[in-house]
Amino acid sequence: MAALLCGVVTILALAAVGRPAQSEVPFTFTMPQSQVTLKISEPALRADPVEGARPGYFKLSRAQPLLIVSGWLEPAQQYKGLEAFWAGELRSPALAGARAPTRVETLREGAWEVVAYDVSVPGLIQSNLRAERVEANTWIDLHLSTGAADPSKAATSRAELLKVLRQVQIVRK
Repeated sequence: MAALLCGVVTILALAAVGRPAQSEVPFTFTMPQSQVTLKISEPALRADPVEGARPGYFKLSRAQPLLIVSGWLEPAQQYKGLEAFWAGELRSPALAGARAPTRVETLREGAWEVVAYDVSVPGLIQSNLRAERVEANTWIDLHLSTGAADPSKAATSRAELLKVLRQVQIVRK
């Protein structure tokens, strides 16, 4: 996982290269071809730019307590359903070997289809949500993660991630 870079909130213009537009809290992301705007109201999150990120990608983070929210806006036709999406994720080397997901659970949170899972990383248990939704011809893919050194906190971490997901708003343009 990329190192956290707590940066200054920047405003990215809608550009022909397809970078999402971002503004101050609530963080607002959209793409020129999308009919929706994604709003994330968690005030402690800061923009966390990623060099070389693919078009449509965004990332926000908070150092304490750790929280990372990242994702993409893609055309709806690229989403083949939660089962196919998760099968593709499981083929990733990032989730292989010692980092294989544990406590995997699929659930619904409002309009979101969610896979919740934990991953062991050195010194902590990372709790993750992959939340998928199609709205107005746009596939919204969110990855929320946090970590706890104490494995008994994993259930609490998952509940905290679901609380953040409930705060995400999708607004039609």
